[in-house]
Amino acid sequence: MAVRRGGPGNARGTWSVIAVLSGVSAAVTLALGIVVKATDLRGPLLWWAVGGAAALVAVAAAVKDYHDRSREPIGAGLARPLGAPPHKLPLLGKYFTERAFQHDQITKTLRPVSSREGLLRRKQRGTLPRVCVMYGQSGAGKSQLAVFYARKQLERHTITWWLNASRPDTLRTDLLELAGHLNIPDQANKNVVLTKLCNWLRANPGWLLVFDDARPDDPVVREQLESLSGAGGELLITTRGPGGWEDHCALPIELRGFSPAEGLKFLQQRTSSADGKDASDLTALGEQLGWLPLALEQAAAHIVKAGVTVQEYLRDLPRKANDEDTFRLAIEEISATSPAAVDLLRLFAFLASQDIRRVQLVEHSAVVPATLCEMLNDPTALSREVRLLEAHSLLTRTDEGRIGHVSYGMHPRVQELIRERLDIRGRLAWSQAAARLVEAWFPAEPDQFESRAECERLMPHAEAAIAKLVWLDGKDSALGASQDPEALARLLHRVGVYQETRCEWGSALPLFMKEADLCGIGLGSPLRHATAKLAVARQHYLLASLGDGETECREALRLCQDHDGDTDFLLLQARCQRQLGGIMRERNRFEEASTAVRAAVEIYQRQGPEWDTLDRAVAEQEIGMIYRNAGRLPLALKNYQRALEFVPDRGNQELSEFVVFRAMIERDLGIVDQDRGELDKAHTKLTHALSVFQEYRGNEDFETAQVAKFLADVTRRLGDEAHAHARRTRHPLRIRRFRRTERDQLARAEALLMPVLEIHRKRRATEAHKYAACLNKVGSLQLSQGHVDRARRTLEEAIAIYAEKYGVRHHYRAKSLTRLGPVLRAAGEHTRAEHVLREAEDIFKEALGHDHPLLMAVYEHLADCADARGGHEEAAALRSEARRIRHSLWLI
Repeated sequence: MAVRRGGPGNARGTWSVIAVLSGVSAAVTLALGIVVKATDLRGPLLWWAVGGAAALVAVAAAVKDYHDRSREPIGAGLARPLGAPPHKLPLLGKYFTERAFQHDQITKTLRPVSSREGLLRRKQRGTLPRVCVMYGQSGAGKSQLAVFYARKQLERHTITWWLNASRPDTLRTDLLELAGHLNIPDQANKNVVLTKLCNWLRANPGWLLVFDDARPDDPVVREQLESLSGAGGELLITTRGPGGWEDHCALPIELRGFSPAEGLKFLQQRTSSADGKDASDLTALGEQLGWLPLALEQAAAHIVKAGVTVQEYLRDLPRKANDEDTFRLAIEEISATSPAAVDLLRLFAFLASQDIRRVQLVEHSAVVPATLCEMLNDPTALSREVRLLEAHSLLTRTDEGRIGHVSYGMHPRVQELIRERLDIRGRLAWSQAAARLVEAWFPAEPDQFESRAECERLMPHAEAAIAKLVWLDGKDSALGASQDPEALARLLHRVGVYQETRCEWGSALPLFMKEADLCGIGLGSPLRHATAKLAVARQHYLLASLGDGETECREALRLCQDHDGDTDFLLLQARCQRQLGGIMRERNRFEEASTAVRAAVEIYQRQGPEWDTLDRAVAEQEIGMIYRNAGRLPLALKNYQRALEFVPDRGNQELSEFVVFRAMIERDLGIVDQDRGELDKAHTKLTHALSVFQEYRGNEDFETAQVAKFLADVTRRLGDEAHAHARRTRHPLRIRRFRRTERDQLARAEALLMPVLEIHRKRRATEAHKYAACLNKVGSLQLSQGHVDRARRTLEEAIAIYAEKYGVRHHYRAKSLTRLGPVLRAAGEHTRAEHVLREAEDIFKEALGHDHPLLMAVYEHLADCADARGGHEEAAALRSEARRIRHSLWLI
């Protein structure tokens, strides 16, 4: 029998069982006593009787103990984490009316069982469902019911946290805030922090997270639900529709309007009509509004504030009214006495729905329209208008709790209604006013670490202002009148830079594209236009859209060359050349890549030593990467060494960025050693580079993950070498030593590689090419571990990703084919193995030439295939070709 914690019905049922069992136990014990006394019974019958009575007493005691435990809070057996933040819950409405049936449904869905029962069910049935989805139209009261449930269950949870899930960036902001409270170290990559947060939550059960106004197709929502599936907490989700949640909640709860009894109770409280005099009129009002909580709230607020009777209010409503009609009446009432209050609502309608801080409104009042500016600069007038809007339930005011500032909020449905009432000119004017205001709030240097917290807090406002922004006037295709049109471009650029800094390249790309479009029609200087174009090219490059990246980069370069004598344009031109070099390198056009980056080096040389020396050093490193990818390893080494010469050595006082750059060069040198087959040297260099990255960047940083990925591959190859040595020797002790070395190396490789794979899996939607590179190394490791089928599936996934991103003739896909060859041989598919290796050979020769180091592995695997079918002379020729290429790696 399932026992539901805290439920009165279940409590009565449990105590009934206890009473019956206790009564039976007492009766049996008394009867046995009488029988024993009367007959002086001896023998087995007596012991069976006494044992049965004792068993019944034990069962009764166990049931009572179980019931007591089931009534304990879920956190009763769990230690509250050190530094756990106070709950982050909105205030419950002053006139909130409990909806007992729906609240009971939430409780049943989440099944708050005791820790003992939860463990038992997990063993018997697998992971408990811990997700409750509550859906209904906007204004149905979903958020308030979720607040009520969360507040009522505070003692049951170690942590309770409210998440505004209406937009991806808003949700990320709230999750990152929780991570900060839990002392999870911040990282440049937001997804790294979110991964650590999920790991923390999985390790510390007993929490409640509320995802308010979530959408099932939101990638951040979906990712969090997948990451927290089966974790020891509760997830309460409010949303507008039931579809899309099937994988997480079998029976979503629909929330409609109040029941007539609940609605009448609410209206009586809200209008102070508890004496029942207006019960019939209030019932008529509720029926006319469909008992929708938001509409009832606005209607009751209007009745109280305007001092009209319920009957008078009903006369002003259409026959089939809704929240639009109650909102219209409220706005008409306010407009008649306070146009400035309506203007405040219009501004707020284009911002995020919460955390609009008064101090920032007042500080930057100059950027909003003049009528509103005058009111914001008068504290008394501002307070008066806010109280008026609060009285009509159109605005909320918060001046306590975690925020520490007076802030305002609006129901999202109210924001929608305000925007819908504006004509095109109104939407244009107020959306641009909101954009100017957010631009004034947003830090001018969003890439600085010190600005990160404020940027993240403002992201919901920036996302809302940009998403709701009216760009063009349909009549003349020109931007409408604005106090500062370039503020739109500045906002887009700052938010884009912040997103790029946090490795959100897919989010940064459309921001920079819009900035470039605005600059292209005259809302920005030529320098800003070129900068935006370069930023667009950079995001395309990071997302592996190389053709688009080249087009945008060449356009940015053209804009710079039109102002060749300007120092600012020269610096930007050098950055454009370096970016073009990176794109050409990825497209295997190595001569063009080298020419582009050398043009940047020449610009740095002409400007003299006053320019940033690290830029020159990075340019030399990029040339080295071009040579390394082209297979010209000696030249790559020369440029890596030259890069180090441009980094000043300041001993213990060296800047952290210089220390990290030296580690990058050591990483590159280690990769060259790996290409040459000098695995021990590569292992030493990569191990040291990884320690530096871990110290300065953290384990989950992208660059740290890249070093760990290369080190894992070298470590795996060392294990394969030990395996080969064990097969060649016949000495038992040596075989044992080599086998132990092999196991240790493969275990180290797996420990390095699996966290990297998890980091890339989180970002595979936008960075599939980087995920595929990691899959390559995972597939080879799985083969070394003897997991042939898993290795095959892993490498085939990588091949499919490369074919989609780069095309079937790109050398990245050929790398995966090279790794797949030995996997197919291990599976007994020798013919297919030779076929995919020959395909890889053709692609490498076509893309990289006949002497590239990548061909060595292809020829060695083809030689094994030839030996397997008896072609020993062919195998010898293939191995000779591999040795020829290896020898060329030491020649310039």
